[in-house]
Amino acid sequence: MKRAHILLIILVVLAFAGYRPVMSRLRGERPMREALSCDYDGRSYRFEDQRRADDGCNVCTCGENGWACTKIACDADGAGAGSISGALSYPREAIPAQRVCAIDLKEDKEYCQQTTQDASTYVIAAPAGEYWVYAALEDDVTGKRAYYSEFVPCGLSVECKDHTPIRVTVESGKTAQADPQDWYAAGQFDRIDVSPSRYEYSTHNYYPNAAFVVKARGLASVELQFTPYPPVEGAVFSTIGAAELVSEARGIQTWSLAVPEGFQAMRVRAKGASENGDFLLSREIRIVRPIATASASATIE
Repeated sequence: MKRAHILLIILVVLAFAGYRPVMSRLRGERPMREALSCDYDGRSYRFEDQRRADDGCNVCTCGENGWACTKIACDADGAGAGSISGALSYPREAIPAQRVCAIDLKEDKEYCQQTTQDASTYVIAAPAGEYWVYAALEDDVTGKRAYYSEFVPCGLSVECKDHTPIRVTVESGKTAQADPQDWYAAGQFDRIDVSPSRYEYSTHNYYPNAAFVVKARGLASVELQFTPYPPVEGAVFSTIGAAELVSEARGIQTWSLAVPEGFQAMRVRAKGASENGDFLLSREIRIVRPIATASASATIE
């Protein structure tokens, strides 16, 4: 009898041990991962721990199949390169992982760094030039960007209405400062074009019936502004007209304004406003002139 009792107890214990993980899976609970780890440079990391990749701008995460790393291109090293660094934030207690990018305003190329959870600073290597700097959340389908804008040095206060991104100048061998912390902007610009047009020799040559096309998010109104061509010393921006909201899909707005007949400009930009009175300026397109032809053969992409 004693032996039978012992065997019965063993069977009950084994059955209960197998029952718990089965029931956990049925309830949708995640299995425990304490035992899973990844090794790097003589150190052991637990499941979902992160580390900086060897290239300095990507992040690797410990997963079920070992290390999985982001794949941001890093090619800003060499002669003529400088860097941009600054502080990160988020309007909550914890700072989530962020993708921080510097947009080359001349070449329209981005140099980025992926940060880890709770990282409060970043460093991006970039060639000498002028940049806009923004931070975005990992896998955020809304396309929301927090720029280093006029709102930041103003103190991140509701009284500060200007959310225009600040031009950051990078010099060879030097580090520029930019804090992409404007998570409070109600709207943003993604793109400004004139189409149909042909771009050559730094000039947007537009065809008949062309229009200014602006891609944006969260704006209540958009107007187009310009400075005259040929250039006039000390010229300030004047208004071309108010753009019309022609479509909105998945949060992306398309605004359009027909180019006036014979229009010429040295610089063109958009000014957007939100319902709460906040505003911002877009990037500029330079030298917009008509082309003598009856039809378009190319457009700006």
